[in-house]
Amino acid sequence: MQLVVDNLAKSFGVKTIFKNVSFMIDKGEKIGLVGVNGSGKSTLLHCLLQNGYSDSGSVRFEAGTRVGYVEQGFGNIGSGSLWQFMMNSCPEIPEMRSRLQKLEAQAADLKPGEELDKVLDEYASVTRRYEYIDGYNYETRIKIVLNGLGFTEEVWDKPAQNFSGGQKTRILLAAALVKSPDFLILDEPTNHLDIRMTEWLEKYLQDFKGGLLIVSHDRKFLDNVATRILEMEGGHLQSFKGNYTKYMAQKEIQTATLEAAYAAQQDYIARTEAYIRRFKAGIKSKMARGRQSQLDRLERMEAPVHNEEFELKLPPAPESAERVLILDDLTVGYKDNVLVKDISLVLRRGEKAALIGPNGSGKSTLLKTVLGEIAPLKGKAQTGNRVKVGYFSQSYERLDEKQTVLDNFLTEYGMDDGYARSLLGGMLFHGDDVFKEIGTLSGGQKARLVLLKLVLDGANFLILDEPTNHLDILARETLEAALEAFDGTLLVVSHDRYFIGEIAGRIWEIENHTLQDYKGDYEYYLAEKEKRKAAEPVPAEPVKKAAVQTVKEEQKPAPAQGKKAKAQRRYSPEELAKQLQKVELSIREQEAMLGVLEKQMADPANHVDLEHSKHIAAEHEAMQAEIDRLMQRWEELMQAQEELENAGQN
Repeated sequence: MQLVVDNLAKSFGVKTIFKNVSFMIDKGEKIGLVGVNGSGKSTLLHCLLQNGYSDSGSVRFEAGTRVGYVEQGFGNIGSGSLWQFMMNSCPEIPEMRSRLQKLEAQAADLKPGEELDKVLDEYASVTRRYEYIDGYNYETRIKIVLNGLGFTEEVWDKPAQNFSGGQKTRILLAAALVKSPDFLILDEPTNHLDIRMTEWLEKYLQDFKGGLLIVSHDRKFLDNVATRILEMEGGHLQSFKGNYTKYMAQKEIQTATLEAAYAAQQDYIARTEAYIRRFKAGIKSKMARGRQSQLDRLERMEAPVHNEEFELKLPPAPESAERVLILDDLTVGYKDNVLVKDISLVLRRGEKAALIGPNGSGKSTLLKTVLGEIAPLKGKAQTGNRVKVGYFSQSYERLDEKQTVLDNFLTEYGMDDGYARSLLGGMLFHGDDVFKEIGTLSGGQKARLVLLKLVLDGANFLILDEPTNHLDILARETLEAALEAFDGTLLVVSHDRYFIGEIAGRIWEIENHTLQDYKGDYEYYLAEKEKRKAAEPVPAEPVKKAAVQTVKEEQKPAPAQGKKAKAQRRYSPEELAKQLQKVELSIREQEAMLGVLEKQMADPANHVDLEHSKHIAAEHEAMQAEIDRLMQRWEELMQAQEELENAGQN
């Protein structure tokens, strides 16, 4: 199956968002769509999914193609439980289950003939479709996806509408994944995922068999998932083979080549125009007219696009004590809810540490305890002498939503209009942008304002809580460069692995209510985690694998066909008794093993690792198929025994 986009264009008023956009995605391709904020990526997705949204061009999915879409934002998930929402996320499955049951009942009441054949044909058709969308494993897929995205079994009965905004976004992502669509379109899918969830999603999408189009600013995610990059820039779309890193290498070469070619053409045009002006009225006028004719025919190159970058240069950090942050036997949380306990660490002057861990593990709570906003449950957190803290909150608390951009800075810093507007211009707030109310700004614009305040504060200890949220890749690179050059101390909470790898020389990980200190960069942290994992004892295989050969046809539910199956051979009464006993014993053994395996499947811990989860699901499918085969064999033997008994009576 294919998605074909041909000559697409979209404008809002006089502003052209993009034009002449054409590309194709085959089933199985994994495409990353990149570009700066405002370049038209989300607009392009709307054009793909809404008939008539584009101004011109065409979007063609093959007939019968199922498309899954998850956009930014929280959406509507109804009033039922999380499990009910997930069960209803693919309505086709319960509808087909109901239809199959009705057809089975009809077939059981019919005698052989044309009417029965018609019912059986429809049954076979529905079954093929049911198998194609993997209906037999629907509940298993739901469990795998919910656990992978951080929803443990304890919350499955919780009303879906009671979850937070970020959790609702993850729920919508889970619903899109379990539908197993032919094409999956995701808009910033990692925005509300922690590192573990992001890594799980990467593995899931690597195994996804359909076509995939992802808008993302997560460079590590694009490196691990994408096989091709589409770049939206200057209203045009370009395609690059490979993942994000390969795209960047190709882009650098292309940019240098285009800039050199454009400069050469501009130089040629300037020299030719000078020649024409000089000789257009003299003895060389004919040659000048020839040059003009050549110039008129020349296909002018477009100037290479240079995206505007904001300016971020942190001032030199004032001198501070050697020990910048001291955590002494610290326990943080809320009343009886202990999040992280027994922390004893020192962060020294000039160190840059990243604090990582699952959502809800206590990262932001620890930061607020360090800042004095929350009292510790035990121990103490204190900063050293002459330490001045600059804080970036992911909720942008330093910004008054009702103030204009300009007034917010005039009020807080007491500077004059001209200087304030000059600073704001460096953060891409030009002209009347400074008179916009802060509440109307995008997340990326608010982030830039808070970053500017960090520059003005002149702090020597920066505490940043998810600073890259809502920033595009270009802005993240600007922030990375500023933090790398910063000579003060840094503690940052982030789920952006690429960002952490660029700026952090020390990793603090919250895991199981404790804080582990890795005194090295992110690569060192990953290597140490691998060493610890390799040193752990391998658990014994809890369930023997059923030695079965699974045949696809055996997995199909067989409807009653109006006549009983015939045994394949004649048995003596003694042989039948032995065969029946043997089959019944095998059935009991398989059912016992299946029961153990189903308990494992119900344990959320067994679905954290995607490969292990898939292994259990496949084992369950094989066991169930073997039980079905044994039951069919038992029925054949019982029928043979009944026929022998009837023959003896006659």
